[in-house]
Amino acid sequence: MSRIRLLLPSALLLGGCVAPALKYIDEPPMTTTGDSSTTSQAQATTVMTTPGDASETDAGSASESDGETSQSSTTATTAGTDATSGDSATTTTGTTAAAEAVCGDGIVEGDEECDDANDVADDRCHECAKNRWIFASAALHNDGDLGGLEGADSRCRQYALQSGLADDTWMTFIAWLSDADHDVRDRLYPGRGRYVRTDGVVVVETVEQFFSGSLAAPINVDELGNQDIGGGVLTGTQPDGTAAPGTHCDNWTSSALSDFSVYEGSSSATDEFWTMYPDPPTPCAGFLSRLYCVEGK
Repeated sequence: MSRIRLLLPSALLLGGCVAPALKYIDEPPMTTTGDSSTTSQAQATTVMTTPGDASETDAGSASESDGETSQSSTTATTAGTDATSGDSATTTTGTTAAAEAVCGDGIVEGDEECDDANDVADDRCHECAKNRWIFASAALHNDGDLGGLEGADSRCRQYALQSGLADDTWMTFIAWLSDADHDVRDRLYPGRGRYVRTDGVVVVETVEQFFSGSLAAPINVDELGNQDIGGGVLTGTQPDGTAAPGTHCDNWTSSALSDFSVYEGSSSATDEFWTMYPDPPTPCAGFLSRLYCVEGK
């Protein structure tokens, strides 16, 4: 009986029996897949495991892999967003800088009329706005036949050219003259700058001041710089820059003594009389009067 007890365990082992809930696992074969650290780890792992260990290991590996993929995607998205933001900021900054005009840099841009890069107030450019000439003509006219408004403008251009003061702008001058169809305020170029006499004295600060009924100085200097010339000036224009009533010597083409439609101003006045006397109109002949000539664009 004792001999049987001694032999029983050996017999059971020889028959290949194992304890319940355990599984015999052969030594894992060597493979070329994966890195060397994984292979070494697998060789060092115990060969006796519970049934659930393999699935937990697979799930953990998958989770780590997903986490790495998610992190990479997030990084790429962030980088793309940063790059886009950088481009947007650069574009905005460039647009703002290009829109700025700097008075005094010698470059005419934006709403500047000129830029001579100096602070001299009495030259042709003041605070990046042009100083325009205005004068009373040295020539005297004795009738209302001026060749219309075009003829009167042409005379002013000739006077400006002959003076030698108006450089290449002489061709822009017009006469301060209205007719039955045109108001002089609509004929003037709306410059931003001041209007000055040929001796440099400012007559008005802006073109709108012409229509205010008040000048800063009388227009009693001619194109040659002669001062205090005095006398009447053909205008046909009321203080607000609109045409006076009447035919204006048939729109400045008539010298008829029977046509009383000449309205004049005084070159010595700074109030509204500078452009229109309060007296009744005179005939279209028999007078000696000047023209006001104003520089345009």
